[in-house]
Amino acid sequence: MKKSMLINEIAEKTGLPKTEVEVILNSMLDSITDALKARESVSFIGFGSFVPVKKNAREIYIPGTTKKVQVQEKYGVRFKPSKKLKAIVENS
Repeated sequence: MKKSMLINEIAEKTGLPKTEVEVILNSMLDSITDALKARESVSFIGFGSFVPVKKNAREIYIPGTTKKVQVQEKYGVRFKPSKKLKAIVENS
């Protein structure tokens, strides 16, 4: 599902104009992004959690060669689904 499809679906279900739904959705995504930038987890009970994860610096081999490259420390994001969401997906 794309963002535009989600906006259309929410607008249909709530009766709100698409422009208002888009503003709300963008604000929600901005808030989630800001929290993850601050290294905070974002949880939605019954849906799941977005968790910032630290990836340590390490050496890797470039495929097809024996050359090693140093990869810097960085942060990523993991999504951890709730038990309820897992059960819904498994039983569908």
